[in-house]
Amino acid sequence: MQNQIRPLVTPVKIEIEELKNLFFVLCQKSCNLKCKHCYIDNVGENKNSKDGNDFLDIEKIKTSLATIKKESLNSIYLTGGEPLMHPEFNKILRMCLKVTNVTVMSNGVMINDKKARFLRKIDDESEFETIYRISLDSTDEIQNDFLRGRGSFRKALCAVFALLKYEFNPIISVVNYWNKPNEQIKDEFKKFFSKNGFDLEDINLKIIPYFKKENNEDFEIKENFNKKLLDCATSRVLSQTGVYCCLMLCGDYRAKLGTSLEDYSNTTYLDCSQCAICTSLEQKAMVNDWM
Repeated sequence: MQNQIRPLVTPVKIEIEELKNLFFVLCQKSCNLKCKHCYIDNVGENKNSKDGNDFLDIEKIKTSLATIKKESLNSIYLTGGEPLMHPEFNKILRMCLKVTNVTVMSNGVMINDKKARFLRKIDDESEFETIYRISLDSTDEIQNDFLRGRGSFRKALCAVFALLKYEFNPIISVVNYWNKPNEQIKDEFKKFFSKNGFDLEDINLKIIPYFKKENNEDFEIKENFNKKLLDCATSRVLSQTGVYCCLMLCGDYRAKLGTSLEDYSNTTYLDCSQCAICTSLEQKAMVNDWM
């Protein structure tokens, strides 16, 4: 039986008018967890990359911050892998906080009471705010650790309550692996944290649709959607290997737009299965939850 060939997808052109959000991928593969549902291939297999070139060069960050139009920037996102594993994370955070608000997207493993106290000190040095997004996919410890590894549930909770202690307002980032209704997830998390002394509001919860990498079924790029809602219309992603239009496509040649923020392209095309998540009408209201 011959393999079926997926029909060609007509690319949809997207132009970025103004850079509003900037993602720094501090490490592409380095992570202290190996989550079953991570969109990054082979992440966490080693604590650090074999060639030692996984961490984003701090000089690239300095150049980028000097190049961009700071007045139009809403936020900088520090992500990975696990961004806190970058050997110069504290220095990078301080640099970014001189420009705008910073969101750190972390699994929380490295954030304890001592680290949260130090992070509060860094935050107090700046007029801008640091927001921490901690990954937690279920209020059930067994379910969460099935996806993220043994002990990850308790470490994430430790991070959340340490951040609360030092007057941060953490966001819980939930990958909807089991495809539950969003309202059910909200209800479960609000009840769970309320019992533990944290009155979780809608702003403290980001629900992210689960993308199955192994899914090779046909996909459709919807036409009836608001292009301005897409990350690729307002954001750029800088990693050690270049500039990309989308965090989920970081490292994919189809999404590469240049080598630095001095020469990146303003134009990108939607032609990947990942793009269908953002463009489908069913997911349209959730696009901003990626950020």
